[in-house]
Amino acid sequence: MRKFFTLVFGISFVMLMVVTTLALSLRSFVFDANFYVSTLKAEGVFQQLEKDPLGLVDLSDQIPQLAAVPADLQQRMAATLLPEGWLEKQAALAVQAWLSWFVEGQVGAPEIQIDLRQIRDRLQGPPGRQVAEEIVTAIPDCEPDQQPQLSLTQLPECIPQVFDRAYVAEQIAQTLSTAASQMPSQYDIGPRLSPSTRFGMRFNGRRVGVELVDASLLLLAVVTIGVWISGAVMGGRGRRWQRLGGLLLAGSLVVLASSLFLFVFGAALLSQAWLADLAAETSDLVRGVAQALVQQLAVRSLLAGGVLFVVALGLLAWGYSRPVQQYRS
Repeated sequence: MRKFFTLVFGISFVMLMVVTTLALSLRSFVFDANFYVSTLKAEGVFQQLEKDPLGLVDLSDQIPQLAAVPADLQQRMAATLLPEGWLEKQAALAVQAWLSWFVEGQVGAPEIQIDLRQIRDRLQGPPGRQVAEEIVTAIPDCEPDQQPQLSLTQLPECIPQVFDRAYVAEQIAQTLSTAASQMPSQYDIGPRLSPSTRFGMRFNGRRVGVELVDASLLLLAVVTIGVWISGAVMGGRGRRWQRLGGLLLAGSLVVLASSLFLFVFGAALLSQAWLADLAAETSDLVRGVAQALVQQLAVRSLLAGGVLFVVALGLLAWGYSRPVQQYRS
């Protein structure tokens, strides 16, 4: 009977050890904003945002006159208006804001403010005039039978040839400058990144914050250690150090095998359903970060498993170096 319970506790310890190691390895970096920023850089996300900045910030939300501008021209305008390094800085701040929202266990969509002051200033300066010239250049000349509707709120389908395009560009630049003066200093992209309030882990109807996560991990670690010691004690009084080392050795080997499997095949195990709550324009971005997260988790678990393996060998060596004590029954 003792051997049976020792086996049960041993198997339970190995399973708990794998779960605990993975969970603690994940906790060691999952709330670190620097990990996500460096991952975004490595994945080329910032470079992609430079090519398609409208996926993060839609200027037509703030300046309705730009809604009539063709998409390709909007892209060129965004490239002209956005300061160098602005997207990377705002993305880093967005990651930090999202992590703060998650750590505090807030409900609803996260509030992620994007600073628009530099864009507003550039709209009112030389970049704004350059954008106006690009808009005017993109508008074709009117045919003799065309009568465009001229308005300050939308772009005409053509410009009469008798019009001075430089004057038209100046008027558009003035319109953009006036619209920019009415822009807010910040723009909340939280609803675009997470339109559903169900985004995030929940427990008993409430959002899970970091305090509950840490408390759960501490309890898991205590239970794992308790099962480990109990499994060694149940084997009898003799050679407990060897049993402790043996259980730890078995657990570390399973941890190493599981981490290696996760490192090789982890990215393929990511489910598309996990991204269902995200807006379409951010799903690819989050998928890339998730793959990097799995890889980082696997690497850290491998390192942890290696340390546990060395400790297990040390316990075994210590146990076998000690004389076996004889106990009276």
